[in-house]
Order: sequence, then structure tokens, then C-alpha cells
Amino acid sequence: MQQVSLFTRIFRLSRAQFTPLIIAPTTIGISVAWFVEKSLNPLHIILVFIGALLLQLAANIIDDVYDFQSGIDDISNKMFPPDFGGWKVLPRGLVTVQNAKLLGYGLFAVCMIIAVYFGYVIGLPALILGLLGVFLGIAHTGPPFRFAYRGFALGELGIFLAFGPIATLGSYYVMTGEFSYLPILASIPSGLLTAAVLVDHDLIFFGPYKEGGKRTLAVVLGTSKAMAVSSAAAMISYAIIFFGVLSARFPITVLLSLIALPLLIRKVSLQRKSAKNALHYVKITMLSFLFTVLFGLFVSLGFLL
Repeated sequence: MQQVSLFTRIFRLSRAQFTPLIIAPTTIGISVAWFVEKSLNPLHIILVFIGALLLQLAANIIDDVYDFQSGIDDISNKMFPPDFGGWKVLPRGLVTVQNAKLLGYGLFAVCMIIAVYFGYVIGLPALILGLLGVFLGIAHTGPPFRFAYRGFALGELGIFLAFGPIATLGSYYVMTGEFSYLPILASIPSGLLTAAVLVDHDLIFFGPYKEGGKRTLAVVLGTSKAMAVSSAAAMISYAIIFFGVLSARFPITVLLSLIALPLLIRKVSLQRKSAKNALHYVKITMLSFLFTVLFGLFVSLGFLL
């Protein structure tokens, strides 16, 4: 077995580099709560972030476990060179499936404990939203649901809900103890853009996913249509921001999200170029990731100012 540190193995298995994707919508929910209430509970903020981060790490681990057991990761490992940046630990034998499941479901258990706490001190909806997030994290690739393998954009819908309404409305509810249309409206761009990151990411693994029967939206639509959907998600997101501002539902400062626009322009420019290899889609995915995170954080800042 190659010498790889335990930290690197866990980092690779959990894809921790993508955790900013859950930080952004969680921050939006907290920021909207501040915009409405002007008062927040510091302990609850900390617990919300811990729960959100652990939920994404757990979901990433379980996703890799079931992709590996479905043969997807073995196909990817054979199709890409050994030094490919997206290599995973399970097909290389650096972590056992049993240990990966133990870690993933252990993190889910911690998330559920936090959800139970919020359900007790804030209200039952906090528990329900937390459990729904755990369910979507498992069901994305886990049996019997395996949404990402079913087609019909079920996997992408789950991502939209998890990184949009559930994360934002959940954090807002924990802060305020109330529901409102405002965090739901503010959550839609984050959910759409995170789903778009997934679509762009899946183009990197288009060949392995198609061969392994993982019917993600990118595989079902094909490269050109998938990239068009990804770009459309960004346009709809900005349309919602402008609607919120023009209707006086959002403060004008959320237009700070326009600062992220150059990343989107660069991404669209790359999408129009012919792909020579998977590295082309790696660049697109990273731009999509950075755009999504910055967009969300600037929207959050807009509600805080």
C-alpha cells in the first residue's frame, strides 16, 4: 500500500475541499435571520455550522462508498492516469469500505444528535429538516433509492434541496424559531448553482458514469445540453437576486454578488471551447465551484450590511 497519511486519506475520502459549498447557503440563512431579527445565538451558529459541515463530509464519504461498490470508481481509476488529481482512496485500497462506512455513518449520527438538540430547544421542524438532510445525503447514491443512478435529475434535485432550501431555511429557522418566504427565496440561487457544480463535475467523469450506469443529468443530457443547463442556473440565480432587490424583498447590497460575475464569464468562455480531455472540465468545475461559493458569500454579506 502506498504511503499516504491518515489525514490525506480522510480528506480525500470526504472531499473536504468542497465544504465551502455548504458554508455558503448556511451563511445565507444566518444572514437573512440577522437581517430580520438583528439578534443571533452564538452557540446555535456554531452548532449549525458544525452540523452542516459534518453532513456534507458524511454525504461525500457515503457517496464514494456506494460509487465504489457499484464499480464506478474502479472504472474511473482505470480510465484516468495514476497521477490524476481526482484520484480516490477506496479503489486504491487506502481505506476499507467497512471503515469508510463507519466514518460516514458516524458523522451522520453526530448530525442527527445536533438535529435532535435543535428539535428540542427550537422546535420539531428543526429536527425534521435535519433528518431530511441526512436522508438526502444517504439516498443520493445509497440503496434503495440511489437517486443519482435513476435519471430524471433526481440526484440534482436532491442537491438543490440540500444545498438550497434545507440548508438556508434550516439555519434561518434555528436562529429565529420561525418560517419565512425570505430565506426560501434567497436559497434558490445557492441550490441551483450547487446543482450546476455537480453537473459540471459529472462531465469530468462522463465516460465512467456512462459505462457504470450512473444516470446523472450530465450523462442523460450529453455534454452540450448539460453545459447549457449549468449556465442557465447562473442566469436564473441572478434573475432572482434582481427580482428580490427590485421588489424590495432583498437589500440592494446583495448586488455585491455581481462581484463574482467574472468567474461565470470565464466559465462560459471555457464551455464554448472544444474539450481535448477531462482536464478541460476540471477547469470548468473549479470555476463553477468558486463562482458558487463567492456568489453565496456576497449574498450573505449583502444581508448583513
